[in-house]
Amino acid sequence: MALLAFLPEIAAFLLLIGMATQLPQFGAIIALAEFAIVGLLFVFRTTAFIEVVRRWWWLLLMPAIATLSGFWSDAPMISFRYGAQYLFTCIIGVLIACTMTPRRYVQVLLVALFVFCILCIVNGRQGTSAEGWVLIGLTGSKNQMAYAAQILMLSAIAVLLMRNMPLQLKAVAVLSLPLSAYLVAGTNSATAVLMAVGGSAALMGLWWAQRLPPGGRLWALIGALVVLSPLTLLIPEAIEFIDHFVFGTLGKDPTLTGRTTLWAHADALIAERPLLGYGYQAIWMGDSSETIGLKRLMGVEDGRQFHFHHAFRIVAVDTGMVGLAAFVVMLLLVGFAGLKQLLLRPRVETSFFFLIFALMVARAFTDAIIGPFSMHTLLFFAACVYAFWGMQPAEEAAPEQAPEAWRARRPATPAY
Repeated sequence: MALLAFLPEIAAFLLLIGMATQLPQFGAIIALAEFAIVGLLFVFRTTAFIEVVRRWWWLLLMPAIATLSGFWSDAPMISFRYGAQYLFTCIIGVLIACTMTPRRYVQVLLVALFVFCILCIVNGRQGTSAEGWVLIGLTGSKNQMAYAAQILMLSAIAVLLMRNMPLQLKAVAVLSLPLSAYLVAGTNSATAVLMAVGGSAALMGLWWAQRLPPGGRLWALIGALVVLSPLTLLIPEAIEFIDHFVFGTLGKDPTLTGRTTLWAHADALIAERPLLGYGYQAIWMGDSSETIGLKRLMGVEDGRQFHFHHAFRIVAVDTGMVGLAAFVVMLLLVGFAGLKQLLLRPRVETSFFFLIFALMVARAFTDAIIGPFSMHTLLFFAACVYAFWGMQPAEEAAPEQAPEAWRARRPATPAY
């Protein structure tokens, strides 16, 4: 069957849209569809599943600890259930990356997010924000809508920068630029605006740096650090300017919309159970006195869509220092590998995924970056896998160029 040759691309397209969609009334149907898609991948790409466990187990250590936290959780069944969903989503993220080249993944991501953003506009659903009602479409919040648009912008720029792209994909990329800019601006998310502008500039800068030899890129980096080092003397003025821009120009709340209050409570909870935490999702979905108090404080009835808005604190509250250590070590290993890749063998597609990783880590200090049935979880773990991608010198990235173990019984497909 000809479609089997493109099963990973079809699966990635559907899973990206499915996990970006946060409509409670269709949640069960979407989840069942996602399980069916993964079942097809298991049948026709069995070797890839083995590779996920054999090679990438360390990427899955933190979500595995979250699942096991049910053994010591205040709400065991909740931690087991949502921890298993969390681990399942992380496995899918690694699996998709193992069945496609990063070049192909960027192409699929562009088309998926373009279709998804169009569907969000057609849907027209709105949600509240500090500035009033804004478009959230098929997502669960204005931040999720803004982040989807931001990634669409970066993927469009990546496709336009890569060589030998089909004309149809270039057309989609060109149309995606004004679409993503409209959505980022319309959601009134200051973080998304800053990351969209900064990420686009960084991606184009990395594309230009590919023309330099590895030594030249290293010396350019060192030279930039030397030139910019005197600017550290201006840090107090820079902080004052940023505060004025964020809180004055953009009109953001100095408490970051209540985040500082949440962080103080999270720190108190971590101090009470520092080693293993309370169990995955037990604080917001359990029935303890801490849960009841926090929900009343924040005016929340359903804790499934609420969190501490700080990825490191979320991990520490749920799984303690054990889970946090696994998470931080993973970030350090991936970050080092990604920087090494940028210096030695940069490509637009791998630079794109490194930027996705870097922007998500930067966002981790004010938001949750990964979770169950989340498109961002898929992208985060894809970026982690591609940080270790060993590309051939050729510019074109075809499935035949992937390492033998990554091909996983893949039928021959044309190079895009």
